Amino acid sequence: YVVNSGNMYSKIESSLTAIDYASSTATQNVFKAANGRSLGNTANDGIVYGNKIYLAVDQSNTIEGIDKKTKQSIKQIKTTELLGNAEGAEPRHIIAGDGKVYFTTYGGYVAAVDTTSFALQKKWQVGSYPEGLVIGGGNLYVANSNYGAGGGNISCINLSNDNVETKNIEGVNNPTSIYYASNVLYVLDNQYYDASYNAYGENALRAVDFADGKSQKVADGNYAVCVTPGTTTRTPQLVRSYFFVLNAPYGGTPSVSVLAAGSTQPQALTLSEMPVSPCGIFADPLNGHIFVLSYKMGDKGTPDYNGNGYVVEYDSTGQKLHEYETGVGSCAMFFDSAYKTAYAE
Repeated sequence: YVVNSGNMYSKIESSLTAIDYASSTATQNVFKAANGRSLGNTANDGIVYGNKIYLAVDQSNTIEGIDKKTKQSIKQIKTTELLGNAEGAEPRHIIAGDGKVYFTTYGGYVAAVDTTSFALQKKWQVGSYPEGLVIGGGNLYVANSNYGAGGGNISCINLSNDNVETKNIEGVNNPTSIYYASNVLYVLDNQYYDASYNAYGENALRAVDFADGKSQKVADGNYAVCVTPGTTTRTPQLVRSYFFVLNAPYGGTPSVSVLAAGSTQPQALTLSEMPVSPCGIFADPLNGHIFVLSYKMGDKGTPDYNGNGYVVEYDSTGQKLHEYETGVGSCAMFFDSAYKTAYAE
């Protein structure tokens, strides 16, 4: 599935694209077709958990709980009603585990919601403008971006006692995504900007030592995905998480590298055909296929932010397999690793 944020300033609503592996086809607007209403403004993230899809819709202040087979909404959670007008504003990213979905809000909170009752289980105050979140080692880690103004940091929520520790990390200024792999914490740290939009810092994947408040750059990039292959009972030691990192500098030449979790030596990965304006990288944990989201180019040779984008599918070696049209403002992709038949069945 591809989450398309739309373009609120151009009054283009969000949408959900479904890609069917069996027929190599993409179907647009599957949420609207199933529900007869708009998904809302600025959808930002999505996951499959159990028999439901969950979508975070930023400007509409909603989390949509959707039946993954019918695409019909089971529950629309108004985050401002659930947490309060300030605390619940602008849900950003979402993960799941232990019968709960966890999401961040630009109000500075992480919330845990029960997946059966949809009731609020807990909420924790974290740092400023939190984005990505991840569970690892009994903790929930949160990337606090400070809205790209510099001074971003990381919060650690101890899930056993609910203690929250927010800490500045040396070398981290605008963390947007956060990962936990091979017992190592990683953040994707982006450039930050002053009031005149001058850029500082760099786009990099960094390994973080939270206890010591330090970090180490491991790869250049402004988009990344961490892949944990499906484990087997016989050979768990052979399963190792790895990263695909997309470096797409503004006005520069994009590139992709692959990095084994725990390593500091990224290896270049050549894609047989690089999309024209890449804006995200994702991977299917079951088959290892790589997906790169992209804008199309407009008539003036610049990215078209008001037109449909596309996604290119590659095998694990970087050879192009398929290309699919997506919606406007494609920003996230997620996979249903348990439900592999055509989405309409």
